[in-house]
Amino acid sequence: SLSTKNVLTTAFFDGITLDQAVNQDQETRDFIGRSVLEICLLELFKFKAMQTDPNWSNFLFNPSTKTIGLIDFGASRYFSPNFIDNYIKIIRASADNNPEGIKDLSVKCGFLTGYETREMTDAHVNAVMILGEGFRSEDIFDFGAQNTTKGIHKLIPVMLKHRLTPPPEDSYSLHRKMSGAFLLCSKLRSRVHCKPLFESVWKEYNSS
Repeated sequence: SLSTKNVLTTAFFDGITLDQAVNQDQETRDFIGRSVLEICLLELFKFKAMQTDPNWSNFLFNPSTKTIGLIDFGASRYFSPNFIDNYIKIIRASADNNPEGIKDLSVKCGFLTGYETREMTDAHVNAVMILGEGFRSEDIFDFGAQNTTKGIHKLIPVMLKHRLTPPPEDSYSLHRKMSGAFLLCSKLRSRVHCKPLFESVWKEYNSS
């Protein structure tokens, strides 16, 4: 690699934008969906730096080499280690089907104050449970048959009405990228075994 801490090198990448990949065969669409989700997890929990714009055109797929290129790093940002430590535990609680753990960790992370109405707390916890549904499933997760983003969007009016504190600043761009990745997988009708992706990242995170 020619990149250093002070110098970032780039290269040309030949490929199609992901909106042009919707008519690829199922195996290819599964590969793309899995790769995009894996990129998101690695950016967040390994590199602690994320390209936060989920626009389709920021990902290029080369059908010949079966590789994905990530472009346009203008929306990149770093996340604080403390936020990441708490956030991965929230996802862990969701993957473990642990609503109480989600609630307690959300207070610690700053998503909740602990004094919210039951309606607000339930909406927040349910949103996190929906976010972690794929990581919780022992089976392949069919994004084409799921309504992950729609399920979360239905809870937003409740959270806007009853929220007592703004979400942590780091969460805005993060959730934009994650929801965009899920929507992308949905549009591609990708089928991904998500649980092993998270378990691998979780294991590496705790061993580092």
